[in-house]
Amino acid sequence: MLMENKPLVPDDFIRVHEEPLYVKTIETNWSGANATGYYEEQEYENMITTHKAIIDDEGNIISIVGQGYNVVQNGDIIPDYERAIYRSQLDTTDMKRDIQQSHGGARTVCTYTFPAHTIEVREGDAMELKISVLNSYDGSWKFMSLVGALRLACLNGQVIGDYFSSFYGKHTRSLDTDVAVEKLEHSLDVYMENAELWKQYPTTAVSELQAYNVFLNLAGESKVLLELLQTTHALYVEEVGSNLWALFNTLTDWSSHAKFKNKSNIASTIITREQKVRKVLPMLDDIRLAA
Repeated sequence: MLMENKPLVPDDFIRVHEEPLYVKTIETNWSGANATGYYEEQEYENMITTHKAIIDDEGNIISIVGQGYNVVQNGDIIPDYERAIYRSQLDTTDMKRDIQQSHGGARTVCTYTFPAHTIEVREGDAMELKISVLNSYDGSWKFMSLVGALRLACLNGQVIGDYFSSFYGKHTRSLDTDVAVEKLEHSLDVYMENAELWKQYPTTAVSELQAYNVFLNLAGESKVLLELLQTTHALYVEEVGSNLWALFNTLTDWSSHAKFKNKSNIASTIITREQKVRKVLPMLDDIRLAA
C-alpha cells in the first residue's frame, strides 16, 4: 500500500507494454513414395493482425485488445491527476488515497476522500466528498473520474449521476491538467448541490410500492437481488424511517457491500454496481419532486 502522505510518482505503478500475438498452425503432409513414404508435420507461426497482448513487467499477459487500442499508463496519468487535485480549490487537509486493482492488474481504481468536505445530511449522519479515478488496460474503461460521497456511518459509497459529475479523458499519453482542475472544481459544486438534495431525503416519505418499483428496476430478472434489496431496505427503514434516505442507502449498501463472487475483482465490481445504481437515480428524484 502506498503511503497516503507521499505524492504519487510514475514509478509507483508498474509499466505495461504491447506484444504481438501469434497463432500456431500444424500441417501434416505425406512425404516420399506411396509405399515407403511417411507423414511429416510442419509448424507455422503466423502473427494475428487484429489483436495484441498487453504484458506486465513480469511477462504476464494482462489482457488481449484490438490493434487500435492505445495504452494509457497509470504512471503517466494518475500522478498528473493527483497534482490537479492539489492545484484545484479542493481542501486536501487529511485527504486519504486508496488504490485498488482487479482483473490481474488490468483495471485500477484510485479513490480519494476529503474529510475537509464533510456534510451532515441529518444530525449525526455525515458524509465526505469522494472522487474515484479509473483506468484500464483491457478496454473496459477510458481514463475517467467520478464524484460521489462516502457515508461515514456505514461506509456506503453515495452515488451521483455521472451525466453531470464525471470526467472522461481520451486514451492519450498525458492529462490536460487545466481541464482536470476545472472539472474537479465543478465536481465540488456538484457534490455540494447533491448534498443539499440529500438533506431532503430523510423527510421525504417513500411508500412500499415506490421502493419496490425502484428495486424491480435495478434487479431486472434477478429474484435473488430483488429479495436482497427488500431485506436490506427493511433494516434501513428500521434505522432511519420509511423515507428516501433509507431507499437511497439500500441501493448504495448493495453497490458497496453486497457479497462479491470474486474478491480479487471487488474494485471493478463496485464500479459496475454503481453504474447500475446511477440508472435508477432519476426514479428517486421523481419521488422527491412528487412529495
